[in-house]
Amino acid sequence: MSNDPKPPLETALSALLVPLAQAMVAHGVTLGSATEALKQALLTAAEQSTDGKLSDSRASLLTGLHRKDVKRLRNTDDDAPLKRSCNAAALVISYWSTTPEFLDDLGAPRTLSGKGDENGPGFDDLVRRARVDMAPGTVLETLIDQKNVEQVGKGKLRLLSQAFLPSACSAEQVAAYEATLSAHLAAATQNLLAEPGAPRNFDRAVRYSHLSSESIEELRQFSSDRAQTLLQEINSLARELQDKDSNGDHSGRFAAGAFVLPSPQEAQSKNPKEDE
Repeated sequence: MSNDPKPPLETALSALLVPLAQAMVAHGVTLGSATEALKQALLTAAEQSTDGKLSDSRASLLTGLHRKDVKRLRNTDDDAPLKRSCNAAALVISYWSTTPEFLDDLGAPRTLSGKGDENGPGFDDLVRRARVDMAPGTVLETLIDQKNVEQVGKGKLRLLSQAFLPSACSAEQVAAYEATLSAHLAAATQNLLAEPGAPRNFDRAVRYSHLSSESIEELRQFSSDRAQTLLQEINSLARELQDKDSNGDHSGRFAAGAFVLPSPQEAQSKNPKEDE
């Protein structure tokens, strides 16, 4: 039996997976489903790290997957219509809350008609302006189902939230969970794998302990307010730049996020080893 210490990433893996495992248990995802997802992820990572075509044998060597699994996984469709629907809904809300044509005299998102009226462009125009590759009716259905938009009067639509906030425990919330965490994890992983001296993504966090519940609440409110303001400013600038770039054939992507994790003393999990 080897006494050699585990590689650092292998040691960190368990802690990284615990929050994900909590979500899996809560949603009834078993080991079999998780294993299948991990196999697909390993194959995707191997393909992305290799220039040119990756043979089944080479993929098997890099990942530890059986060649039969490699062949099977390569013939599996990976379609994610729900994720695209959530992304489209979030983008439409972004344009609705920042684009002058869709704001009232006070700078707030105005109530829209479906096709447009004497007050200006309507919801269908908004979807086209946001360059969403989905039918306006499909996007609207998602926004109404998630209670981000309500119908008022005859054919009028009112925006209830300037951020796409899916209903708790909904499939849309899971899709948003995936989109947010995958982007953050990708940024952190790129930093981990970056060569010495190479540019790195901005990824910072502030952590404090030994705080009272009152102090935690003050920090939570302060951080949430400041982060919301910053994200709204980034949202406005990104929308303006996307409009400016709309005449060119551009495919670049950008993501920025923020998280706040208040952990009152009674909510902190204990290390099982402390009780041994």
